Amino acid sequence: MGGDRFNITAGIAALFLTFPIAGFAQDFSPEIAQMMDRALEDAENFRKQLATSEYEAKTFVQEWDGRGRLRGTAKAIAIVRPGAAQPVTFLSREVHGKVRLPQEKGNSKEDDDKTTLLDFSREHKVAERFDFVITGAEEIAGENARRVQFTPKERQPPVKSTADRFLRAISGTAWVSEGRNRLVKFEMQLARPFQLFWIFAVLKEFSLHYELITPGEILGHAKLKVLFSLNTPVYSIRQQHDIDLNNFRRRNSLVAANNSAAQ
Repeated sequence: MGGDRFNITAGIAALFLTFPIAGFAQDFSPEIAQMMDRALEDAENFRKQLATSEYEAKTFVQEWDGRGRLRGTAKAIAIVRPGAAQPVTFLSREVHGKVRLPQEKGNSKEDDDKTTLLDFSREHKVAERFDFVITGAEEIAGENARRVQFTPKERQPPVKSTADRFLRAISGTAWVSEGRNRLVKFEMQLARPFQLFWIFAVLKEFSLHYELITPGEILGHAKLKVLFSLNTPVYSIRQQHDIDLNNFRRRNSLVAANNSAAQ
């Protein structure tokens, strides 16, 4: 996982979290279809903005071994710049025991990925893989939000990639605000163990919880929790990441460079 843990948080409204919205609006009324289309557009715009943005991430990590014994904990406050040569700058960090934080330098290639959310949805046939049910509405981040549950269909399209296999193994709920058509809350969990691309490596448990607390121009204040359990013939670990995301802002040097190039 390494430094990608921070990159995952950077993409909470990108591919990983917004795929349930993409491509299933056709099964609903025109009103709901329009809401979902706008939510997808909002998520895609957010993903593009991340390339010239930075934000503050406060992280608390806990790690357990295969017997459930605590191996270590870590606390960190960092400035995160998705796609930058130095994607993470730590303002503070504290590590106890055997748990690692990501390196400050990285080789992120997120900016080279031109795949849009709609492309992803079409490629992996999201609309054909899930049943979606609107189960009500709640107030999230000061706005009324539609609650949509998604579960894998019994009959699935052919599996052609690891992403396809993963989509078959998850279920969850997405909340989309009625005012801004934004993904404001998301919960996802693994329904069964998932074998990774390496031999004998099995993701035994995985869950993800995201919630927007206070909306902002780019994102606002949000919280993310990721829990996973990984088993291999050599070792087994279980980790939980509690992450507070805030202070999203433009990276001034990149914005200035882009403006100069456009003139």
